[in-house]
Amino acid sequence: MSQDYKVVSLASAAAGRQRAEFERGGLLPAPLAAVRDRALTFLRVGLSELFDNADDTLFEKADRASSNADQSLFFDAMRLLRLQRHAIEKSCCDGLERQFASLQSGRSSAPQNGQPFDVDTLSLVQPDELEQTVALDGMVGRVNARNQLPLAHLALRLGSLVGRPVDGADNPLAPSCLVQLFSDSCAPLGLDIKVRLIILKMFERHVFNSIDSLYLDANGLLKNAGILPDLKQDGLPVRPRGPAAAGRTSAGTAGTSEAADPQVLTLFSELISSWRHASGDVALSALGAPSAPPVRSDELLDMLNSFADRQHAGPNTTLHDLRGHINRQLSEQLRQTGEVRKLDRVDDDVISLVSMLFDFVLDDAQLPAALKALIARMQLPILRVAIADKSLFNRASHPARRLLNELARATMGWSDHDDLRRDQLHSLLERMVDRLLGEQQADTAFFEQMHEELAGFVRIEQRRAERLEQRTRDAEEGRARVDAARHQTAQVLNTLLLGRTLPVFAVGLLRDTWSQVLQMVYLREGGNSTAWREAVDTAERLVQSVEPPAAAELAQRPEFNVSVCRALCDGLRLIGEEHPQDLPSMAQLQALQGSVLQRAARAQATRLPSGERAADEDAMAAEVVQEPAAPYQAAAEALPDDGIPVLTETVLVDETLLPMPASDEQVELVDDLPGAAAISWVESLHAGSWFELAAVAEQPAQRCKLAAIISFSGKYIFINRAGMKVAEFTNAALAHHYERQQIRLLADDQLFDRALESVIGNLRQLRTRRD
Repeated sequence: MSQDYKVVSLASAAAGRQRAEFERGGLLPAPLAAVRDRALTFLRVGLSELFDNADDTLFEKADRASSNADQSLFFDAMRLLRLQRHAIEKSCCDGLERQFASLQSGRSSAPQNGQPFDVDTLSLVQPDELEQTVALDGMVGRVNARNQLPLAHLALRLGSLVGRPVDGADNPLAPSCLVQLFSDSCAPLGLDIKVRLIILKMFERHVFNSIDSLYLDANGLLKNAGILPDLKQDGLPVRPRGPAAAGRTSAGTAGTSEAADPQVLTLFSELISSWRHASGDVALSALGAPSAPPVRSDELLDMLNSFADRQHAGPNTTLHDLRGHINRQLSEQLRQTGEVRKLDRVDDDVISLVSMLFDFVLDDAQLPAALKALIARMQLPILRVAIADKSLFNRASHPARRLLNELARATMGWSDHDDLRRDQLHSLLERMVDRLLGEQQADTAFFEQMHEELAGFVRIEQRRAERLEQRTRDAEEGRARVDAARHQTAQVLNTLLLGRTLPVFAVGLLRDTWSQVLQMVYLREGGNSTAWREAVDTAERLVQSVEPPAAAELAQRPEFNVSVCRALCDGLRLIGEEHPQDLPSMAQLQALQGSVLQRAARAQATRLPSGERAADEDAMAAEVVQEPAAPYQAAAEALPDDGIPVLTETVLVDETLLPMPASDEQVELVDDLPGAAAISWVESLHAGSWFELAAVAEQPAQRCKLAAIISFSGKYIFINRAGMKVAEFTNAALAHHYERQQIRLLADDQLFDRALESVIGNLRQLRTRRD
């Protein structure tokens, strides 16, 4: 009987599992092994459902993608996940088994979240990582919120089973541990943040949304095994509520905003301490007795509101003014109650950080003066929301950050010399800032409302501007195409005719009539098309048909002339001639071609050997000159009775007949050519970017957007925020402007993120010099 390799001995499988368990830290107790097996089954089923649905979800995303790059991103992710799904599933299950073994052995396999950050290597402004962290925290928070009691009972039972306390970091079934396992298993794939967030959302849908049953089953298995079977509601640990938590709740943000990363705040505290040491600044949190209770966040918000009510928070408000007001409020409390209070260290650092951010924004040379005036008035509302919701600094999607970023994008086209008194956007922004200053509870929801209002207005304005912008692009593209057609036509005909002695009639026909055909063909088909080459070939054959033929070509010339006339008629129909064969010019051309043939035949006859009869001359001419082809017979008969006028007058073409369109490109000396860096900068530009043109002569500095790079002319077309053309440059001219610092590219990244990155960089430099 043949051996069946699919049949596995249960004894050998169990032995192998026991060896693996011993290697990982020993055999698990039966109840713990049962919980592990139930968890592994649950995880395998959930991951299988996730990957079964991943193709459909990513395909739908690719179908709705706004660009080819995003579409390719989703398709590549589909293929990669399809290939690596089994490896990810195995990695997750193996990791879960290791965590159970570590729980039994007393070793922790979970990452140490308490490990301090390296200030020199940590970059706070990493939107991808922050977005993923926010997504993970949100998923974990939702599971914890609805499973608080089952998770607490499970931790107590696991602790009783292994003989030591088990917290969230040690519990292998804690949502934070499970989602971290999955995230770490997917990390080697190097997925883009867009795909990562989609996959994490699917993990929540297919794993976390049904994980409640796992916690109930795990507690049931342990309870049935006799492990703390009498746990009741009072077995749930109660966490004390501190003053800071109470302050956040009273401020109305604890239930709606995501918490700030404490390690991020710790990093800020370290950096700001270095700044205070270098600048001599004294923190309000250091005033008073070390054991003095800190001011709650809601009390600090009341102080800030009173500061605004007394109209101390003008555009020129400084950190010193605000701190002086808070210090006076603390002194007044001490006088009235006798209680020493001090500012919480975190709140004090937030005040300093917000002040630094606004100092950077107001010193940013890229921002127009009108926008700086508006943003300066927003300092106190931003500070209030930062005190109430400190996730402002580590959450890229925070409404206050999005509002500031949208402000910068919307006003990118403002110039300092613009009269904004009638500008609708400026009026809207002034009203919004007034509402922010007048709102006592300007929380994240209020900032979200402001952002939606501004974004909606900007979308409407952009649609209007885009229509004008498209018209400008179309007009410039059309003009460039016409100029290119004229240039190519003039170049072809001037090259063909210069230096030749030709009949005046033929020269005029090419210059006045066929040049129009050439331009039309170039515009319709382009300079690399077969139609263009045929039109140029017809012009060359026309010239050949009115020049004396060689003796060997005499017999073929009549048929050649007919083909030339037919090609001319085909071309004339393109410019609107319905019956070109009836035109007098065609009959005149045929008569000219016949006259040229007759002269060539007689000239050939005069070169015959002596003794030939003179009658041969007339016979040869009669043989060569045939009757006109049928299409042109009517035109010949329509001419006056005295016959077709043969226009045989010739002219030496010694100058260009068609003017060459003026070119913006000038011949430059080698020393005048732009440098490689300038040329590289110009070549890296793309349509849609905003620029500032320096003031030249009486023209003030202005901001403009690169609307199009015209392929036919190579010109760069710039428009203002209304979509109207304001400037155009050739490649070389733009490179020269760059070298002379007469044009600069405006940053189109997020204003808040740029400010935060700059502040962190400056603080790190101060810390380095201090160390």
